[in-house]
Amino acid sequence: MNKKILLSLATVAFLTTTSSFADNTSDIKELKAQIADLQAYIEDVEDSLGAVETRSYTDKVQLGLGMRVEANNYSTTYADGSSPKNEDIVYRTKLNINMKSKIADNLKFSGRLSTYKNWGDSSHNYMGMTDVDSRQGRTPDDSNALYVERAYLDWYMTGGKIPLILTIGRQPSSDGPSYQIKEGTARKGTYDALAFDGAADGIVLTANLSNVTPGSTALRITYGKPNNGSDYDSDLKDTTALGVFVDKQCEAIKQKHLIQAYYVTAKDLNANPRSFDMNSSSPTYMTVQGDKNLGDFDIYGAMFEIQNVNKFDFFIHYSYSVAKPNGNTYSWGGRNLGLLSSATAVDGASTSNKTGNAVWVGTRYKVDSNYAVGAEYNKGSKNWFSATYAPNDPMNKLAVRGDAIEVYASKTVNKHANIRVGYVDVNYDYTGSGNHLGAPMKISNALGTNAIKEVKNIYLTFNVLF
Repeated sequence: MNKKILLSLATVAFLTTTSSFADNTSDIKELKAQIADLQAYIEDVEDSLGAVETRSYTDKVQLGLGMRVEANNYSTTYADGSSPKNEDIVYRTKLNINMKSKIADNLKFSGRLSTYKNWGDSSHNYMGMTDVDSRQGRTPDDSNALYVERAYLDWYMTGGKIPLILTIGRQPSSDGPSYQIKEGTARKGTYDALAFDGAADGIVLTANLSNVTPGSTALRITYGKPNNGSDYDSDLKDTTALGVFVDKQCEAIKQKHLIQAYYVTAKDLNANPRSFDMNSSSPTYMTVQGDKNLGDFDIYGAMFEIQNVNKFDFFIHYSYSVAKPNGNTYSWGGRNLGLLSSATAVDGASTSNKTGNAVWVGTRYKVDSNYAVGAEYNKGSKNWFSATYAPNDPMNKLAVRGDAIEVYASKTVNKHANIRVGYVDVNYDYTGSGNHLGAPMKISNALGTNAIKEVKNIYLTFNVLF
């Protein structure tokens, strides 16, 4: 109720009941004092009602904040030994607005809105693959847009020895293990970060097998749609993905740990989602010419991480990838490129499988409650390819066909914030890291191109999670 109306009604009522009392000047003064006390009381009641109303809203949707501000100082060397003339420090800001809501005892909602941009760079980049769906809100795209990075419902289907959870929507498929060890946070994603990192739409059925197996065990069956291509090209099949994941914690291991094994297959990978008509004064989408389904892709893997072993955290990941080209090629830059193959390569646009693998290991040592130091190493083979299209890591080091070393030190500011300074050295043995198009070429044979041989980065990151 409006405060003025409430106060007026209360005052009239009060005056009516005390009219006989207000017959002289002293009585009137006392009456005014009582009215002032009544006004203060009403304001306190109104504040309390406002707090209750606010709490009713926050009980429905709880909000959280995540913010990352970073500076990256790159040093790049090309295959011919040359380096760029100017490499300025790149500053970036990542903002997450996290949402949670308990709709019912067996139904919960989780969401995340994200924006990630370079400082001073807010003009849309039409040629930067910003239209790739999994990149939205995950990588800087030269705009201030706020994207839906996560939005999913968890339906808890209880009953029996094997409880089931159905997760529907934009999945928690980014920032998976073991990123949280370096970040000094709780696990923020579901799937091994060496195999997949990015936003994904789909359906996941999780079976809690803890009642029928020793220790804690969860089985996940996943279905996703990484790329909906047929809405703009009726001849193009949608890319679909299926996966099986097993999470395990063993009773014999007392420290916090995770064992994960998985198999994922993606069918009908597209060459290039969209093209632009750059002849227009304002670039617009044009009819795709030559975009094709290039084949299928499988990845197998396993990981293990354990924390707080004499102040040490450890992790090791291994993945094995299989690209299955179907012989189709896509014309790009004057070359006809297939799934990890090329029409100009020795093997031509072959349909032979291309296998690759990668390993990622790391450790962190907690000096005390405020300081920690750590190191990581990863190596990928010639044909290594994973779905790490959109990591927060600006170098996407886990996709490298070569090796990468990272060392860092972090300081806890308070329970919600930390600062990390680090050094990353990425050495490329083959071209095309992180790209499923074209046959990888040895860097030593790529002297006539602008292929990158090595990138070093000294970075400073300030993280806030609240």
